Amino acid sequence: MYIPKLTYANQEEIESLHQYSIHILKTLGMKIEDPEIRKQLCEYSCIEKGDRIYFNEDFINTVLKSLKKSVIMRCAATGNAKEFALGKSATHSTGGVPWIVDMKTGKKRNGQLTDLIDTIHIMNQLSELDLPCALLYPGDVPAEITQLKQTATMFEHCRKPIYGPGVSIANNAKYIVELFKLYGGSDLAKNPVGMVGISPESPLFLPKEITDTMKYIIGAGIPTSVLSAPMGGLTSPLSVPGTVTQAHAEIIGFACVAYLINPDCVLFYGSRTFFANMKNAQSILGLPETGISSALCVQLATYAGFMTDVDGLATTSCAMDEQTGYEKMLNALLPSMAGGTIITGIGSLSSNMSCSLSQLILDNEMMAMIRKAQKPMVFTPDAMGYEALECVVEEDETFLVQDHTIENLRTEIFQPSISFDSVWADWVAASEPSLNLRAEEMAYELIKKDEDFSVAPELKAEAEKILAAAERELLK
Repeated sequence: MYIPKLTYANQEEIESLHQYSIHILKTLGMKIEDPEIRKQLCEYSCIEKGDRIYFNEDFINTVLKSLKKSVIMRCAATGNAKEFALGKSATHSTGGVPWIVDMKTGKKRNGQLTDLIDTIHIMNQLSELDLPCALLYPGDVPAEITQLKQTATMFEHCRKPIYGPGVSIANNAKYIVELFKLYGGSDLAKNPVGMVGISPESPLFLPKEITDTMKYIIGAGIPTSVLSAPMGGLTSPLSVPGTVTQAHAEIIGFACVAYLINPDCVLFYGSRTFFANMKNAQSILGLPETGISSALCVQLATYAGFMTDVDGLATTSCAMDEQTGYEKMLNALLPSMAGGTIITGIGSLSSNMSCSLSQLILDNEMMAMIRKAQKPMVFTPDAMGYEALECVVEEDETFLVQDHTIENLRTEIFQPSISFDSVWADWVAASEPSLNLRAEEMAYELIKKDEDFSVAPELKAEAEKILAAAERELLK
């Protein structure tokens, strides 16, 4: 069975790009602030010069051979499980945006904790969303404990395994580990209930705060996405190949340090390659280069043996308009067709700086269409409907009454959940509802339908104790 795959580079070119990234790590190295980490790397024949490490290629190859090719994550509350693996497609929502577009006013405002809960209620029921992420930074929660409150809220209300926040503060990381263990048990490697993201800095830098965070998260066995985010023209070369190969080097360098901490760690290749608008030095995600670079990253990551977690449904648009639609569809389709493991971006607007409840609905529809495009075709006689054709031709029947039609009418042709799928007269008869209006109505319906779900009170009480301890330490 043929599964279509999009490629931007042939095998020889991918090998060359991979070797170029290895060359970067060997000759330019990576700045690593933690002296203990540098010392450990030297035990694997890496070279230390000041606070930079120049990597040994044999050690890199050892690390790449150890990479996990699959992981099963389970929802702590429901037991719902999902396998994430090379060659399988999955999705997660955008995470950690500061603003939400209010459906009642249409205006942007700061996100609140209640908004985050609303997004979870919707994400619980989206057929094409496999791994809900903490979509919003709740502005009504102190910044020092925001990541912890996001994690606790996700565990409390989510019916699927979670993608926790991007963790960048070690003091937060230790409490996040406690929350994961509360819901997943002491052995998170055997029973992962979700994953988190950790970001190296570009170009080629691992601050001590990040390696300390890695020691908590990766040491505990929590699956981790390496969120390398070079920005072409500002923190990486202004070209797709230049930015992608830098990201590739940063992720491999991160993986080498992760291997020191936990040789059995589960890592995802979490490339977030952006490009700057050189008119104002701002990052913009709706460019076709976002999807192109994500697709190329998927090729490189697959060659190196990583599961991937790449940008997909990305848009620069600040409104749910035509620009949002064509940018998101293009940027999700390209890495999906390249074979990405996880595609991100569901719910996002304005270069991941805002989100919308109704955009969650629309993006779910887009991913359903993309998954239809990814589905392999079957070319058997039964699939081609010869018997149905024979009956119509020889017995003057209609295709409408054929068994082949009845068997395939719900599966062979795409069935939209929100898109209009009838004729003009039916649209007029329905008072000409806009797509955005239909999405808003469905968002409200899903929130209402899911609002009674919550974890056991005793788990919530224990989570509150962990949060209280964090507040005592961090809100001094």
